[in-house]
Amino acid sequence: MELNNYLEQLQEQIRNKKAKAAVAEEIRHHIEDQAGVYEAGGMAAEEAVKKAVSQMGDPVEVGIEMDRIHRPKPAWPLLLMVVVISLAGLWAQYFSFYRLEDELMLYQRVIDNAFERQCIYVLIGILIMAAVFYLDYSLVGRHGKRAAVLLLGALFVICLYAPIYNGGHSYMKSLIYLFVPFYGGVLYQNRKRGYYGIFSSLCWLTAAFWIGAAQIGGGLGITIDMVCVCYLMLTAAVFNGWFQINRKAGMALVAGVIPGAAVLGALTRLKPYQLKRLEIIFHPERYAQEAGYQAAKVREVIQGLTLFGSGDVNVEQLPSRVLPGVQYDYIMLQVASVYGILTACLLTCLLAVFLFYLFCMIRRQKNQLGKMVGYGCVMVLAVEMVRSLLNTFGFYTISSGGMPFFSFGRCHTITIYALLGVIFSIYRYQELVWEKKEDGNVQEKGVLARLGKYRIRIERCR
Repeated sequence: MELNNYLEQLQEQIRNKKAKAAVAEEIRHHIEDQAGVYEAGGMAAEEAVKKAVSQMGDPVEVGIEMDRIHRPKPAWPLLLMVVVISLAGLWAQYFSFYRLEDELMLYQRVIDNAFERQCIYVLIGILIMAAVFYLDYSLVGRHGKRAAVLLLGALFVICLYAPIYNGGHSYMKSLIYLFVPFYGGVLYQNRKRGYYGIFSSLCWLTAAFWIGAAQIGGGLGITIDMVCVCYLMLTAAVFNGWFQINRKAGMALVAGVIPGAAVLGALTRLKPYQLKRLEIIFHPERYAQEAGYQAAKVREVIQGLTLFGSGDVNVEQLPSRVLPGVQYDYIMLQVASVYGILTACLLTCLLAVFLFYLFCMIRRQKNQLGKMVGYGCVMVLAVEMVRSLLNTFGFYTISSGGMPFFSFGRCHTITIYALLGVIFSIYRYQELVWEKKEDGNVQEKGVLARLGKYRIRIERCR
């Protein structure tokens, strides 16, 4: 009874519900262990518990200290960086594209008030990011499969009724990236399940690929990027021993046999036009008047760029007049054409530094689930940037969602901010999500929890 009263007073001082339950449970175990030591020394059970409780100190003071330690971390620096880079993206779009163009063509339709729409998309994205930021990301560790079913099911149903343009739903292609954080939860739930866990994880990835390739249709390159990111996550899970199988055998399977068989199978089933597309990727100049027109034209535009841009802009010679989809795949080329190579490089470096900061932040995480999901989300943003730069430098690619923060698009913009919300949630709750060690080692006596390189130890000060 005295133990329950002590824990009740202690919990009243802790504001975070998740931390409240975890701290109370750990302290209960600590008191019971200490009481067991006193009982082994000949003390009565009730008296042993009373003495163990008294040694813990004042419950109010202990609770206040635990509340100070276990609170969500503010992410104002991260949010400030997002605001800065979002404004930079809108600036780049407006001053290099929208102020010079009378209209925006999207899937053979004229989009009125395109820049105003993009501002609304950014605002909606920031609101979604803030909402996800306040959610506990560890929910995907318990409900990853359910969330994946809901996402894939929703995309399947939407594709049944959504309008089709150019033979597919290319305007929805970026939404398949939302599967990445949920796949981290799928991998987490398949831990300790051996080779069956690997097989199950591959089945989930196959289902996501089918939704992206067969149902969404357009944007096959984005679906392939999603599969590659998820497969890297699966490989990392095997390497870190999540499935509790022989590491060498597991790595040989996921890093050698499975991808080798997939590539061989794909090559044997490729049709002539698909083989030609692969050749165009590496030699677009040979097809400058056909499928390689865009890459060849990009390289022609690059030759006319200057470091600081020219004072007078000839609109007719801008990429927006000679290339389709400049607002998606070639926005940095448009910036370089209007304001010079240096400006485009500075904006690109701003995004690269931001992604590097996110990578370093995720790398410091000690929680396995947080690190897996965080790496997946950062890899999506990095892949998007790299693919956009490949287009900008004149390399032919299958499809692209665009440059994060800098390209036009409703689904693409909202997806980018949603993934950022997941990353920020990992940062916010990094000291509130505890994991039990997989090796089964007994916790060090007197240590309440480990937070990174720190230990929370409760002792009586004499």
